[in-house]
Amino acid sequence: MNNIKFDKTFFLKSIINTRELENFPGMEIVMLGYSNSGKSSLLNLLTNNKKLARVSKLPGRTRTINIFNVTSNFRMIDFPGYGYSTINLSTQKLLNKSLFFYLQHRLCLHGVVMLSDVRCSLKLLDLKILKILQKRVISILFILTKTDKVSKQKKMIQISKICKKISFLNMDITVLGFSKFSKLDVLVIRHHLSLWYNLFGNR
Repeated sequence: MNNIKFDKTFFLKSIINTRELENFPGMEIVMLGYSNSGKSSLLNLLTNNKKLARVSKLPGRTRTINIFNVTSNFRMIDFPGYGYSTINLSTQKLLNKSLFFYLQHRLCLHGVVMLSDVRCSLKLLDLKILKILQKRVISILFILTKTDKVSKQKKMIQISKICKKISFLNMDITVLGFSKFSKLDVLVIRHHLSLWYNLFGNR
């Protein structure tokens, strides 16, 4: 298996509407989650670049769809967090419309990384997105972040709860816990993304 060298990742561009995206012959994965779920932190840890994605203590700081180039045929798409945000309403509606269009129609989309704070339950918008993806054959990592803020027992209970709540979907979903302080957690996620790349990246 070819392991991805994520430290070569660089910022490509920002957009508001996914209809602006050109056809891409390689593989894309998209990163989704509520505001302040830890997407920027995860991106920076995966790529070993603290400055790749802007990290803020305030939710809703990412206001555009940010595209990162991992290799010549592998890109990561980071959508603004949904939920609470400093984005104005009209822009938020456009971003949501762009997201749903992207999930339904983007042919090179082969993986979805969904992030959720381990202290929160599965939310309606998470389920809505999963049901949209149910119509496509796409691998999904559902990552419960900030596990360092709860006990190991609480983490396992939350993982079990999420697995039960999404089991009816009969989809290829892997549920993982993640702490930004755990090198092993980062390695596990890199491994999953490398598996996706080996399946789809050279098509």
